[in-house]
Amino acid sequence: MAPRGIAAALAAALCVAAGPALAQPPSVAPLAPLHPVIYEMETLQTGPLPPEVLKKAQPIHSLPAMEALLKENLIPFAWARREVSAGALPSELTRQIDVLPPGEVFMLRQGQAWLIGVVLARR
Repeated sequence: MAPRGIAAALAAALCVAAGPALAQPPSVAPLAPLHPVIYEMETLQTGPLPPEVLKKAQPIHSLPAMEALLKENLIPFAWARREVSAGALPSELTRQIDVLPPGEVFMLRQGQAWLIGVVLARR
């Protein structure tokens, strides 16, 4: 799980994921790539999750299994497939996403709600 500020930044980036990525000035990030990595993600957005569901979610490592957990506990969620530019995310969040094994689920708290997702591809 990531700190609240990182979760808010990812949520903001996901909301504007379809927009063009802004290049950072060279003085801010001299080694930043000319074209930031684009993450293709599949996400589930939920409301608050009860503690017992959070506990059951800890050993889950796939989005279909997470979706099944939400369904069996009658927790509503919204599914989406999105593209997010690494340039729109805080560098700490980008580092955390980059070290995830392929297909590994991440969970970010957004206030009382949760964003659950998986990176499908990087380009």
